[in-house]
Amino acid sequence: MEEPATDDETSPAPAGGTRRGRSVAIELICLLAAREGAIRTGEAARDLAIARSSLNRIVRVLADHGLLDLSRRGWIALGPAALRLGQRREAMLRQEDERHQAPRRKRLSRAPGASYVLARNPDCIRLSDTGRFRRTPKFRLGFSNASIDHPWRTALVHSVEYGAVRHEALVSALSVRHAGLDADRQIRDIEALLTRGIDGLVLSATRSVELAEVIAEAERRGVPTVIVDRGRPDVLPHASFVTCDDRTIGEITARWLSERLHGRGSVLLLPGLLGADPAHRRLEGALAVFARHPSIRVLDICWTGWQQRRGREIVAARLASGAEVPDGVWCDSGLQAVGSLKAFVAAGRSGAIPPHTGGDLNLAYKLAIRHGVAQAAVDYPPAMGLRSIEVLIDVLRGRAVPRRVDVSTEIVVTRGHATRSVKPDLWSDEHVRWDLPDDLILASGLGPAYDPRSFRIHYKGNRYNRSAAVDGGRRIDAGP
Repeated sequence: MEEPATDDETSPAPAGGTRRGRSVAIELICLLAAREGAIRTGEAARDLAIARSSLNRIVRVLADHGLLDLSRRGWIALGPAALRLGQRREAMLRQEDERHQAPRRKRLSRAPGASYVLARNPDCIRLSDTGRFRRTPKFRLGFSNASIDHPWRTALVHSVEYGAVRHEALVSALSVRHAGLDADRQIRDIEALLTRGIDGLVLSATRSVELAEVIAEAERRGVPTVIVDRGRPDVLPHASFVTCDDRTIGEITARWLSERLHGRGSVLLLPGLLGADPAHRRLEGALAVFARHPSIRVLDICWTGWQQRRGREIVAARLASGAEVPDGVWCDSGLQAVGSLKAFVAAGRSGAIPPHTGGDLNLAYKLAIRHGVAQAAVDYPPAMGLRSIEVLIDVLRGRAVPRRVDVSTEIVVTRGHATRSVKPDLWSDEHVRWDLPDDLILASGLGPAYDPRSFRIHYKGNRYNRSAAVDGGRRIDAGP
């Protein structure tokens, strides 16, 4: 009866020396990892410079322990035990990422009966069947981005890139293209990515209806799509939608503002981009709340495109015209709230600025604290970019994924300005980063040292470790 290999068994080494069977076993596992989990027996013997008889004894021992799979004649593959180790490592990496993304430890207790937890969409518990998309790693991924026209979108791109690098063992290349809010251009971008042979697509959509056909074509080619941030899941074929509950963001901030005003007064509404689905969902949520307060009057609804300049122009014009000064200003993001706050400061109203909503941007928190403005915000986390890459990788591995993934976020309120039903996870002065740039987006999920101005990253195809977000809105093809 043939004895299994032991630690004392030796075999020829490339340089003429000897090495233990244990060393050969480790080298074989590393070789399999580099060869996507399987290799022909003869090729393994040549690469390891070992006699096939010695190799066969070693692999049988490893197979007995589940580390190798010898079921395919002439091949050596990683076995179930080795695959479980890899899956466990992925789980540990994901847990580490989620730990960075999760809200910091709660420092305030919630009011009894407070109801501000982001709603759980039914699609969060529905699973997509992804078996038809299953492929062998490594994967070539594409990201079709609606635009790169403000700091939040820069942070989203950084998060997507970080996701690809975080899982570089499974990702061979990432190609990023920015559409400049042009649906026709985004269609061409997606067609170009498909031509380049991507395995999966992350999509932040400009106009969902116009994109539906090209996304359907991608699916027909076996290329799955994960929607992130923008896009209508009722229109676009998709495996999963990674987002944060926009309507509830609008509801929470409007509820806080209504309670700050004690249910009466006038409000100016400054939503984001007219053509973006998240802006409409947030506005719908806010209007539903204000409608429950008959004594609150909506003075005007002015779309800002999430641009600081536009927010400042709208408010400055109102203050200069002698029109009624609002008792509160509702913004769905700090991107335009900063413009409103600056307009009030420029008009000499520092210290008497009405309550504002809208966070995300570091400068929004800085200005509110500096000028004594009551402020509430629910940050919209760019960390969803990283999560979308993880979900897409799961899809390409044939794993079931939720139809919708909601990324966690925080409620932030200036100190002393909590209301009856809206209690913060953090005070603004705990959340703000005085040591980092004004254009920092705080819910990036990229760690406390993240600085958008010095961010560098390397993945196959990008140049000089520069992010695809540095091009100022032009197309970036950072792929193979």
